[in-house]
Amino acid sequence: MAEKKGISAGGAGGAAKDGGGSLLERAVQATERTEPETTKQLLSVVIQEALNGVVTWDHNVSKTIETAIEKIDEAASKQLAAVMQQDKFQKLEGSWRGLQKLVRESDLGPGLKIKLNDFSQRELLEQFQDAPAIDRSPLFNLVYQEEYGTAGGSPFGMMLGDYEFTPSTDDMTLLTNMSQVAAASHAPFFAAASPAMFDYSGFEQFNENKPVAASFDLPTYAAWNGFRQMDESRYAVLTLPRTMARLPYGARGSYTDAFEYEELETDKAGNPNPSDESQLVWSNAAYELALKMTQAHTASGWCTATRGIENGGKVEGLPNLVCVTEDGDLKQVCPTGVNLTDEREKELSDLGFLPLVHFKDSNYAAFIGSQTCQKPKTYTEPDATSNAAISARLSYIMASSRIAHYLKVMGRNWLGSSYEAPDITRMYTDWINTFTNSGAIGNASRAKTPLAASLVEVEAIPGKPGSYRAVAYLRPWLQLEELTTSIRMVANIPGG
Repeated sequence: MAEKKGISAGGAGGAAKDGGGSLLERAVQATERTEPETTKQLLSVVIQEALNGVVTWDHNVSKTIETAIEKIDEAASKQLAAVMQQDKFQKLEGSWRGLQKLVRESDLGPGLKIKLNDFSQRELLEQFQDAPAIDRSPLFNLVYQEEYGTAGGSPFGMMLGDYEFTPSTDDMTLLTNMSQVAAASHAPFFAAASPAMFDYSGFEQFNENKPVAASFDLPTYAAWNGFRQMDESRYAVLTLPRTMARLPYGARGSYTDAFEYEELETDKAGNPNPSDESQLVWSNAAYELALKMTQAHTASGWCTATRGIENGGKVEGLPNLVCVTEDGDLKQVCPTGVNLTDEREKELSDLGFLPLVHFKDSNYAAFIGSQTCQKPKTYTEPDATSNAAISARLSYIMASSRIAHYLKVMGRNWLGSSYEAPDITRMYTDWINTFTNSGAIGNASRAKTPLAASLVEVEAIPGKPGSYRAVAYLRPWLQLEELTTSIRMVANIPGG
């Protein structure tokens, strides 16, 4: 262990004589790497503690010192763990670690930027409440007016809020307001669902594998169900459950060279043994979703290939914490807090959430679905119902939002020209055709040309000479939603 600094010395300088010199003098000679005066000071404390019965003295001086150091490390570990395992401290650490991973693993540059603003969930709600209208709020001004609504601005591609939402009135009000800003700016809003959204105290209750859909018919969820009916709700995404931010500090976890810090209690073999998941540090799963978006953008220029193991939705390198059970078996602590079954993932997606599914006994997970908060509308015409389902998917929203940014910027640049509707239609069509390929094959090709078909129509606005309205019709590549399998058994029955 490294030299300890800042330890005050007691007065046991010449105690414990033994033969050709005191134990202290012989110990000083044996520790040549440390300054003699410092060594005397440190060992004076050790000897005094031995005389007081705190440290067990051994004829082997090195062993005595090592034992004393171990006791200091143990005491310091307990004191530091008491601080680091406070709820507020853990939440703060989880937030910074989630942000750190997003920044480190994103290929930042002129074409990809991350901007940080510090608003608590409560502060953001109060901003909207104090504003006379949504479009007069500070956040709307920051996201829409200063970028999307300003010549030369750089429109935001998405917003991430390190928040957890419940079905409470305040939370639903904030989520509604955020989705309205997101829709106006064409910048989808990512956040997370709280366990309280399902009337749970923790996500581990999903391990009971009980259906949750029936609960959403209760009056408690009236505001949530009303929000899902809004058009703007397709610009909001709530992820769940969460991700382990790091391994616990210790010899078999995240090592620190400051001292032998063991954050968790260990068994006799030195294996970490968390009493419950509250002792671990967790991050908002929305950070992982945002990272999938930035990585997809770097790979293809679009944020559409972000779901499934083979199409950009795989979340790799999750902390792998393995504990030993009372029976001596090895058990992995799920790095997302809970292993969601296929049935539960589908149910949660249908309810308007975007689950992160951990693959059992591995260090990776994946966003299987692509669901926004919106509940797709049902129509009498099957085609209309299908279109509603497609428009509620995140991959479609991300593609159409970016196209909306380009159409607005291009149109702004043409102001003052002598272009008429046919000219504008042709230029828009030429541009959008570069991202349309009805014959694209494979995930990589379809990620770079995310549209299977497209059409842009520009028409003059009646009563406003020189003003035009552009409408883009987009058909993205459909992504596999569900695959059911069955087995047909055929057996020959011999005749009598």
